[in-house]
Amino acid sequence: MATSYDLNITRGSDFSVRLNVKDANGSAYNLSGYSVSGVAKYRYSSAQALVNLSPVIISGVAGASYASGIIDINISGTATTGVPIVQGVYDIEIYSGSYHEKVIQGKINVLPEVTSPLTTGLNYNASGNYY
Repeated sequence: MATSYDLNITRGSDFSVRLNVKDANGSAYNLSGYSVSGVAKYRYSSAQALVNLSPVIISGVAGASYASGIIDINISGTATTGVPIVQGVYDIEIYSGSYHEKVIQGKINVLPEVTSPLTTGLNYNASGNYY
């Protein structure tokens, strides 16, 4: 069963989170040998992603075989700028060969920024969007 965790992203801001994947006993999930992927969508049935979460498995201090159970998500402010203000859904899956498992899922809340870092100049338009 996937762990549920909601994410709150502010549009136009960098976003980072470290997520812990645990097995049924509450121990760190051994992620060695797996790859990971994850996207956010308006809803599960949406054909297109709002943003690629680009999750990364962290191997831990003892190297690749260490069962850290840690997955990092780092999204740049440039990548979050174009994401619409929405409450959507996301999930993160680990996979190896034909085996796939959803390990984390939840809602993703994309919030508007109140103070815009640029009000004029290059890469800014009147709608508050950066390009």
